[in-house]
Amino acid sequence: MMKSIGVVTYVRNSPVAIFLKDNLETVLANYVDVKIYSLDELKPGKMIDDDIVLVMIKSQALQVKKHISDARRIVVAQRTTRESEIYKVFSIPADTRVLVVNDNSETTLEAITLFYQLGINHLNLVPYKEGEDYSDIKIAITPGESWRVPKYIGTVLDIGQRYIDISTFIEIINKLEITEDEVRRRFLKYSESIVSLDTGIRRQYKELVTKNTELRAVINLSPEGILLLNNEKMVSLYNKSLEKMFDIHKDITCVNLNDLFTSDIINVLNQDVIRDEIVEYKGRTLIVNKHNLEYFGELAGIYFIFQEVTYIKQLEQTLTKKLRAKGLLTRYNFTDIHTKSPEMIQCIDFARKAACSDLTILITGESGTGKELLAQSIHNASHRTKQPFMAFNCAAVPESIMESELFGYEGGTFTGALKEGKAGLFEQANNGTIFLDEIGDMPYSMQAKLLRVLQEQQVMRIGSQRVTTINIRVIAATNNDLRKKIRSGHFRADLYYRLNVLPIMVPPLRERKEDILYLLNYFLRQKHREDLSVLPETCDILMQYGWTGNIRELNNVAAYISFMTDNIVRPDHLPCYIFDIQEDFERDFNVLAIRGDLENCQAVLKVIADFDSLDMGAGRKSIEDFLNNTGVHLSQGEIRRVLNVLNGCELITSGIGRKGSEITLKGKYFLKWLKNRNNQPV
Repeated sequence: MMKSIGVVTYVRNSPVAIFLKDNLETVLANYVDVKIYSLDELKPGKMIDDDIVLVMIKSQALQVKKHISDARRIVVAQRTTRESEIYKVFSIPADTRVLVVNDNSETTLEAITLFYQLGINHLNLVPYKEGEDYSDIKIAITPGESWRVPKYIGTVLDIGQRYIDISTFIEIINKLEITEDEVRRRFLKYSESIVSLDTGIRRQYKELVTKNTELRAVINLSPEGILLLNNEKMVSLYNKSLEKMFDIHKDITCVNLNDLFTSDIINVLNQDVIRDEIVEYKGRTLIVNKHNLEYFGELAGIYFIFQEVTYIKQLEQTLTKKLRAKGLLTRYNFTDIHTKSPEMIQCIDFARKAACSDLTILITGESGTGKELLAQSIHNASHRTKQPFMAFNCAAVPESIMESELFGYEGGTFTGALKEGKAGLFEQANNGTIFLDEIGDMPYSMQAKLLRVLQEQQVMRIGSQRVTTINIRVIAATNNDLRKKIRSGHFRADLYYRLNVLPIMVPPLRERKEDILYLLNYFLRQKHREDLSVLPETCDILMQYGWTGNIRELNNVAAYISFMTDNIVRPDHLPCYIFDIQEDFERDFNVLAIRGDLENCQAVLKVIADFDSLDMGAGRKSIEDFLNNTGVHLSQGEIRRVLNVLNGCELITSGIGRKGSEITLKGKYFLKWLKNRNNQPV
């Protein structure tokens, strides 16, 4: 016949009663029948025939005694809590006032007794009484009665309904003479989940000692000095690195901070906020940071971290070496951009401002103008300067492997893939900058995938279902007209507008004539050829040249010059292609035809060219006399008007006084072009 247990509570089918029934059945289900009774149902003469009568408190035992035939069947339950719940309470700072709330004053006091019994004696536990004001208390503990806690209490630790203690279960099992192995197995599993009132936290203390030993071993491996103080500024924890930094040769646990360091260091450590403060100690330069430790909003200690500047420098050198080995470091800063051009100075000033933001930048400019140099300078001037800089040339990588290079892949995704997989450039550039050069040449199929990365800041490797969130700054560059490519259907308009947040246009060298000779001299100095003297006619040729290769081409010309001559740079010391000007002068031809008499302009330009062959400038009177001798009659006023037109087209330069007008290199080539044009068959 199955034995039974009667559980007596104040209210039938209350949450407490149902909880206790489930609690008993955790161990005794199928072996014991559990019934629930309430005190208000036990009328005079009502008898309880169960083998065990379980009550919660001793006062209930006195009330139940008259309803059973043998008082020895009464068991007053000892109740405890789950291990996982009670250890929250141990985290509350010592001497904190904590309100304890239960369903009545008797059970509240019982709960407080339980806490003390479990070793929670570091808190000032205050029993809750209905109607009283506890607004000065910030934390409350309750065993499943959180709804009773006053609303003004900020933090409520609900440790849940109290469980029947192991000692009570042993008493019940012995009285009912239950010997089944299944009950024993359940009982052992149950005992692992609660804190026994008999053993308290002895086992937990043993584990805590073990964990503290492990923790101390870990913090002693740290190269940073660690110092932990309690609220009284007494040392709670420190490591070997701190001992080494401050030449400490004794145990300083429980030593007051003021007795540990010199007064100048104490003055720094007593500051409310410490962020990267520098202190000196016996020739060592240390950087210190301070953090407050809080539990449940209460100050529980102070944590200091000390770092040696020498160690930080070693870390930076190691990081720099590793990044350089991976090609993730930049070499250029804004100070490496040399210019005298107002347009270029304005461009650099805007780039400096753009560096302070994380907005996407689109750099446009011809090949060789220094777009990557500008991109690297922006990265180095930004807050990402210590993070990776990844450069990717969209025109140099085949479309078939571009996706795997940018986004990476999982191991075994395709033939030849690394078995461990590979991170793409976006992942490698995380927290840093990715520079997408020649973005205008990116295949159309890849542009949509790039757009999604820019919009979502997330990437997914090929063959993976996992999305990786990234934090990158994108700088793109192109020498193409992206608007024209949009119209032709070769570039996505939505990608263009996503990239073109902060546009920067780098002017070509031919529009920065102030920089031509300035940069030539700079490159010659770099090649240790500052001794070279460049003739004026050589300078004139360089100034008139188109420089389609821009700065890169000028650097090559400087290298050629330094190789070709030992003293004076003459025109024949320049690369021959500089003289092979294939320029179309139709525009200038039309200007001369519209703004002046074309035949008169040609006649005047030829006279000035003849004077140039004699190394002479041509004044208006000289031009007038020369033309009269050839049968062309122009007044000085008409000559002045022609000179203005020729000067506006940069075919001549007009000086003041006796210097007169001189033909430019462009003017000479215009005459050659004009001669070839006139000789072409109609």
